[in-house]
Amino acid sequence: MKPLLALLFPLLLAAAPSLQDLKQSPRGLVRDFQIWQYLQGDINASQADQAYTLVNGFNQKLLAAYAKKTKKESVKEEYRCSGLDTKMLLAEQNASCVNFALSLEQAVKLGEAEREKLSALLKETYPLKSEMLLLMNSKQFGLDALQSGAGNFIKLFNTLDYTSRHKYFNLSLTPEQINALAKEKGFETALKYIVTDDQMMQMQESLLGLSPQELSAQSYFYLALNALGFKASNKALFYLELAQKKATLSIDSDKALFWKYLVSKNESFLKELTQSSAINIYTLYANEKLQIEVENYFTALPAQKKESQHEKKNPYAWEAVLNEVRTADEKKLAALFERYSSKEDKVLRAFIYEKMKNYQTHNFIMPYQKATSTLSNDDKALLYALARQESYFVPTAISYSYALGVMQIMPFLVKALAEGKKEEITLDEMFDPSKNIAYAATHLSYLQKHLFHPLFIAYAYNGGIGFTKRHLLQGNFLKGSYEPYLSMELMANTQSREYGKKVLANYVVYKKILGEEVKITSLFETLTQPSRTDRFRTKVLVSKH
Repeated sequence: MKPLLALLFPLLLAAAPSLQDLKQSPRGLVRDFQIWQYLQGDINASQADQAYTLVNGFNQKLLAAYAKKTKKESVKEEYRCSGLDTKMLLAEQNASCVNFALSLEQAVKLGEAEREKLSALLKETYPLKSEMLLLMNSKQFGLDALQSGAGNFIKLFNTLDYTSRHKYFNLSLTPEQINALAKEKGFETALKYIVTDDQMMQMQESLLGLSPQELSAQSYFYLALNALGFKASNKALFYLELAQKKATLSIDSDKALFWKYLVSKNESFLKELTQSSAINIYTLYANEKLQIEVENYFTALPAQKKESQHEKKNPYAWEAVLNEVRTADEKKLAALFERYSSKEDKVLRAFIYEKMKNYQTHNFIMPYQKATSTLSNDDKALLYALARQESYFVPTAISYSYALGVMQIMPFLVKALAEGKKEEITLDEMFDPSKNIAYAATHLSYLQKHLFHPLFIAYAYNGGIGFTKRHLLQGNFLKGSYEPYLSMELMANTQSREYGKKVLANYVVYKKILGEEVKITSLFETLTQPSRTDRFRTKVLVSKH
């Protein structure tokens, strides 16, 4: 008997959905993705309007596709305003449109007369933004922003780009001023921007005057790294202790312990770190240093020779069952584990089992081996390390930005890779693990021509090779105090920073599983040797520390 989900939602992504299909499908990312595809088809305005009412979560891609089909002037106007360039903005007479389109980051790059013109247009309806524009015309913009109020200063600081912050907001503040800023809602965001930008030295030094504050574990950690920049190791240890106490996630606690060891060289912190059940770069390092084997992971689970009850090619079925697993109690999880016990349920079964173990035993399975059979062991380790982080191996995974499949490949990249292969392909084919992995392997081959270290490849896979090149050429990952660890922690792009660390840990584990064990300490040491990590840097770069 087919499972109920298959009867209710037989629609697969192999064919363009009809409007009726969309109306009968459950809400969620899968349907939003299908609506996006539907809006790009040969449909009329009425059909577009009906489809857009079904959208579950706003997405700029959806709005762009919808605006091209609808006859609703309000929607077309919203989309028009969102795409105004500077010249169009200055000619615009609609105050709401200007307010919608004009970011403070964009405004600071305008001329004084241009800001005055836009300020006059916005004054009556949007007085706060109007005031901000005039404030930018001050020759002492940063100081005047501070005098206008701590809230204004923090809002501007967090909105402007790094070039503007360097120019106007790299100020030496008194303890009273920095503590006033610390009371504002956006202070922790500003703190990240200050500490992760090596050109904000005056603001970094001002942070040393901060009185005890109620902050997040990550903010305490940033303050610790900032203190190390001024060789204030005791203050750093104080903040690391606060970071560990405040941590609600194991990664934050483990990170604080690791850095307490780096600063103090006290091995008791490494011993404490080996008690963590998490597998990350910090625990791997501690266990390696103390010669303890990490064994709390699994690579396979027993399965039965029977027909699967899971429609593994149906994205709606995947979405539904994964949501069911996420909300299941202990009894329900056991029932699901028993139900999905076929060999074909490897990915889903591992997802369930890891939760049954309360994430104390970790999932390092290696599915889709036919698709990876031609890869070297090192390439397999890298691909599985990325796939584990991207999708947990779910073949029909869809992100909010519509990255697709096991390897979460973006639609624009699918198109570029298909052109390179001289293939015609639909986005739906990215839900086939074999096709998805083949495309990802091609992309990884390109990245590996420029990047030789798994951490940097992970950065590029997540944030793009251009982003990675710029980051490396800014003087990161060179020899110096607390390197390469400072460079790993001070990347301003939070998503790529944390992604890279997780992929690196995954890579170490998969290398061991595949019989080519690699030491994480060696991988760390290599990071400060540009000739062994990438083609972008040259020997003339000098340490920034």
